[in-house]
Amino acid sequence: MTYSRNGILIKGNGNVVQNCTIYENGGGIIIKKANKNEIRNCIFYKNGIGVELHESSENEIELCKAHTNGMGIYLEKSSKNVIERCNVYKNSGNEGGIFLISSDSNKIGNSTLSYNVWSIRMVECIGNAISNCSITKSRYGIKMENCRANEIYRCNILHNRYGIYLEKCGFEKINFNNIEGNYMYGIYAKLSFANARHNWWGSPIGPRGRGDRLTTLASKISYIPWLLQPLDLQEMGIKKKNSAIYHHSESSISIERDIRPLQLTDWDPLVDLKLSVHILRIRNVEVEKKSLFASVNINGKEKESEIWRGFDVQPRWTTTQDIPDDKENIPIIIQIWEKGLVKKLCLELDIIYNLERGEWFGCDYLGDNDGYGHIFEGKYELWFDISFNDYDGDGLTYWEENILYHTNPKINDSGKDFDNDGIPIEWEDKWGYNPFIYENHTSLDPDNDGIENIEEWKMAHWFSDPYRKDIFIEVDHMAARNKFSKPYILPEKSKQMLYTTFTSHHIMLHIDDGCMGGGEEIPYKERITYNETKEIYWQYFLRNSTQNPRKGIFHYVILCSYGATSRGGHAFQGWDNLDTFVLAVQYIRDWRLKEKEREIVMASLFMHELGHTLGLFEFVFDGIDNESCNAPWLKGWWIYRNYKSCLNYRYSFSIINYSDGTHGKNDFDDWGNIDLTFFQNSSYYF
Repeated sequence: MTYSRNGILIKGNGNVVQNCTIYENGGGIIIKKANKNEIRNCIFYKNGIGVELHESSENEIELCKAHTNGMGIYLEKSSKNVIERCNVYKNSGNEGGIFLISSDSNKIGNSTLSYNVWSIRMVECIGNAISNCSITKSRYGIKMENCRANEIYRCNILHNRYGIYLEKCGFEKINFNNIEGNYMYGIYAKLSFANARHNWWGSPIGPRGRGDRLTTLASKISYIPWLLQPLDLQEMGIKKKNSAIYHHSESSISIERDIRPLQLTDWDPLVDLKLSVHILRIRNVEVEKKSLFASVNINGKEKESEIWRGFDVQPRWTTTQDIPDDKENIPIIIQIWEKGLVKKLCLELDIIYNLERGEWFGCDYLGDNDGYGHIFEGKYELWFDISFNDYDGDGLTYWEENILYHTNPKINDSGKDFDNDGIPIEWEDKWGYNPFIYENHTSLDPDNDGIENIEEWKMAHWFSDPYRKDIFIEVDHMAARNKFSKPYILPEKSKQMLYTTFTSHHIMLHIDDGCMGGGEEIPYKERITYNETKEIYWQYFLRNSTQNPRKGIFHYVILCSYGATSRGGHAFQGWDNLDTFVLAVQYIRDWRLKEKEREIVMASLFMHELGHTLGLFEFVFDGIDNESCNAPWLKGWWIYRNYKSCLNYRYSFSIINYSDGTHGKNDFDDWGNIDLTFFQNSSYYF
């Protein structure tokens, strides 16, 4: 059962699902307001959520495996359910294994949970029992928030960052467990009280060692007496997943052609040739409003534009100049000036336009790192295009039509796909492909950015380039709480700061907050749950269609009041891959009052969460998402001080950049390790 909004939807009682493999769905199995169903011996992978229970009771999930999902098993407002003898591992690098939200009296037993962010997370839950489980190698073995009277009994809780984390919890029983070898804390308790007696802490002297220690903040945890030797708990074997490592080979497409040069006395006898230069967009990378104008010199004749004011202007200004019909290579100089008391030259571009092939070379050329028709110099970025007045208007030169392609120069061929490979002749000609030889453009990705050529063609109107890395992001926002408050939008300056950071690394970031058909408004809700996040993803991004063309091109962002975590944001897998994240804008506003500070934090956290959809997690480098970096009195703050990245919690409110690994000990090269294809093919804990 695969590739659908819901794999199996159960709304009745007493059903049995067994021996099924359920993958690549929004929800694998969804049980809504239904009781006494059984799910047995099933495998769930690459679903948004493997198994979901909503307002359901007395269901059994047994002998199941869940991996590479956003979440393995999710219970919301559900009670008296049993999860038994399951293996839940390697789920999303920003979500995790088993989640219980406002769910009571459930049992999790004899199960193995490993390599999750939260192997078990419980929020506002009462009277649940976790017993005889192996909970290992996760960021949080068990995390409980606002919970009461839950029990953890006879479990191996080993080699996590946090063994057990309690926040605002009471009357919890944590007894007869092996809690040892956890990297930061055995138990960390904040505003909580619990009975943690009769546990093995890795030493006969109790919870004293690193990773086994019990740390409290305004809490009371009873831990005496402790066990003097480890319990003999049979640890369930963890079957290792045969993790594939995907290697993407570079395209070997040549943009040169072995064509005999031909001298013509008239490069297009059907028209009096004219060349046009189009100034499409100018951006000040320091986000400073300036008065600007362009000067364009075509074959020795210069023309100036009007004045434009701003830090990111899109004038769509064109200048056209008559050129000699017998001259093959036409020199062009494009200059961008700041207008003031004294004008200042900001950017200059010298190129040659070739009338044989209808392309240019020089300071900008086909296949360069920062994109064809794009240049980044000093404080400015410039987007431009060049065209000529061919007779039939299809953009092919007279020479190409007669000598190279043998098409009719009097008939417009634009839109025609002569080789039936899905892409029309004018795009293939522009980017150096032969429009009469079939190429598999659905898989070709020469710049390895996850956007295949067929998708690059679809996004051409928005400056997509098959030889320069692009990231497209749709950003939808939540409406304001009331008429006196502001909607939860991404500030313009936050966007601009993000653009600057990525363009400095030859990656073009395209944020669609309304300019490309996205940017919708979501109804206000104070806090959205994980399930509601998934519903928003399907309704507003995918339009409830598995065939939505934005899937696989765009990342997706939800700007809301508060999200499902008590943080500024989190990445989220709503379907088969991790291509989504949430930013909790009200959370940011609570912590930063000045608008300028909010703009910086929004950009920093945006980039942080985007990094997860590019494959950067704590299992790649330990300084990422490391809670010990949160404050100066914690060791990680100093250990990873050289890791100057927004993925480091120390800097996630201040730095709008990834690290390049050049800052000394315990630094890491984020830029060298990002995987732009990860949002199309996500896997975790390699």
